[in-house]
Amino acid sequence: MQYRFSRTLLFLLAGPIIWAGHFVFIYAVHGLTCARPAPHGAWAGLPLSSWIILGASLLALISMSLIYLRLRKRMPHIDNPRFLPWLAGTLSLLSALAIIWETIPVLLLPACG
Repeated sequence: MQYRFSRTLLFLLAGPIIWAGHFVFIYAVHGLTCARPAPHGAWAGLPLSSWIILGASLLALISMSLIYLRLRKRMPHIDNPRFLPWLAGTLSLLSALAIIWETIPVLLLPACG
């Protein structure tokens, strides 16, 4: 029973866990890029750090959706079998919105401004 509980809990919290990892990663990339006096290369009008953050955002969104699509049918049966997948989907959707919200400034503001 404990294995099933931990697996279910990880499924429910997959979105927020991925969001938290993304949050730490993009702030670390941005902080390291702005703290170093090295020249910042640009491609298509965006610095390398912005491309790294955009790639991390895309990777986080794809991994969140793949985890949800793969595990939504493997949830344990409870009184309402649609509740746990709905809850996991809602948490993943909120986490996806948070990831998008964190990524928007990369496109609108200068990298170390």
